[in-house]
Amino acid sequence: MDKTVKEMRKIYTIVFLLAALVLGSCSDFLDETTDKSGSAYIYHMDQLYGLTGSTDLYLFSNVINGEGISGTAYLTEFLPLTDAVEMTPEFYVYGLQSGEPMTYPSYCWQGETLMTASWMMWTWTPAWERIYRFNTVLEYLDKVVQTTEAVRNQVEGEARFGRAYYHFMLLTQYCLWGEDKPGIGYRDNTSAGEIPKRETVGYTLERIYEDLRLAEEALIKAGRTTFDQAHNYRPTVPTVQAFRARVALYRGDYELALSNATEALKAHGTLVDFKNDPDYELEAWWWINVLDEEGEVADVIEISSMFALEDMDTEAVAKYEELYLPNVSWEGMGGTCPISEFFYNLWDRENDARWIYFYSSCTPLQMTYGKLINMDPDTSEDYISYENWQHLKPWNLYSYSRFAGNSLIGMTTAEMYLIKTECEARSGKTGMAAETLKTLRCTRFMDDASAEAGVTGSVQEVLDERLREMGAFWRFYDVKRLNGAENAGIYIRREILTDPSDLSTRKQLEIAPDDPRWALPFYTFEAATMGWEQNGGWE
Repeated sequence: MDKTVKEMRKIYTIVFLLAALVLGSCSDFLDETTDKSGSAYIYHMDQLYGLTGSTDLYLFSNVINGEGISGTAYLTEFLPLTDAVEMTPEFYVYGLQSGEPMTYPSYCWQGETLMTASWMMWTWTPAWERIYRFNTVLEYLDKVVQTTEAVRNQVEGEARFGRAYYHFMLLTQYCLWGEDKPGIGYRDNTSAGEIPKRETVGYTLERIYEDLRLAEEALIKAGRTTFDQAHNYRPTVPTVQAFRARVALYRGDYELALSNATEALKAHGTLVDFKNDPDYELEAWWWINVLDEEGEVADVIEISSMFALEDMDTEAVAKYEELYLPNVSWEGMGGTCPISEFFYNLWDRENDARWIYFYSSCTPLQMTYGKLINMDPDTSEDYISYENWQHLKPWNLYSYSRFAGNSLIGMTTAEMYLIKTECEARSGKTGMAAETLKTLRCTRFMDDASAEAGVTGSVQEVLDERLREMGAFWRFYDVKRLNGAENAGIYIRREILTDPSDLSTRKQLEIAPDDPRWALPFYTFEAATMGWEQNGGWE
């Protein structure tokens, strides 16, 4: 594909998504009206059925089926904050500085960036808006004209699941791990201006588990007990089980996590074999020459894309066979969050299909065009000079790129295999854990021998595999839960610049396991409106 065409496609996509973000940024969950049906009045169960079946409840990007756009970089505030992401000072100063003014302050754990009006649109507002919609459904459930008991139970189950789902997303983002720490509260009504008390993490979790229990009961009554691939944006009993497994793992309740992951996999255990799927075929579209000291070509960087998936955009996500729930995020900051040396060294880069397919776009390097990358006026070929090449580490070139830049947030069968394996390993059943892990890895590697080599089923082995499978996107939550549930003692250490334009202002940053900033800050105005005290450690 012509590079200019490719670049323009990316530009138009970004502009369109940013426009959607700005246009959608005026609503506030405290100012919602009760009616969410799009009609003057909610009067019939069919309207509630339509509300719980809207794809934009979970699919946060170019929504399929003609239901419009809700494009945001949902749930990405934390993305630069873990040990799986690294912006070396030289790469930032010489390559990225003028491109992404918001990303570097967050990489340095500066609270001002994370407390702005624009950032609240990335998780805070969309999560509360959807909680409000689910509460609207539950409030009208027995007031509207009924159809069948099965439909009524299905709608209740879907609404209770959704309410639990988004409260948990808020809990993991804005709260510390401990039971007695300030939680997110629980909004269970649509009363205008009524603000949920924060309560504790333990209280919030109790309410989440209770909604999941009632959701499962209602979905069983509705006959929604089997996985529904064609309508996987409508939760079923396996969806509830998969999500409960995720919540339980986060809390260190490995017995509950294991039982639910096992049941979810009985209903839906499909794994996609990357190496045999024609949609994953890579096509090279850009080449960058690396020059030596004499200005001669010493190496060529080839950048490839999976155009079959990219052209389908989020339609590909909805059709992806591993999903229990097609919740995705447009990874707005992913292009400027290069992976770290630690993450880079976890990979078998010759044989792991995930590395070959999902890290082939060199997205961070593309962001340096005109800075580290230049065009030869005589040949019109792009190159990196020997001098500029010295500012790059091998891992600076890579970031996760899947489904045209979207990250998976909803539960997948791969996640359930990983939860099952981790719980087996923690209970001492390493042989069983090894076999479960091999099942997953054989669909992720280019050959079975590489997939099975050296697999022992240890806990650390599973955690490393989880990081490879779920990417840097999920590392924030795993560090948080491992430090909380297992006293893992994981620190974030990095070299940052106090002045992002001056390499002489280097400073070592250390975020300890007990740092209060693991609870991300609230938008300042919203915290004041709600009367919630700002999370500790943020200015």
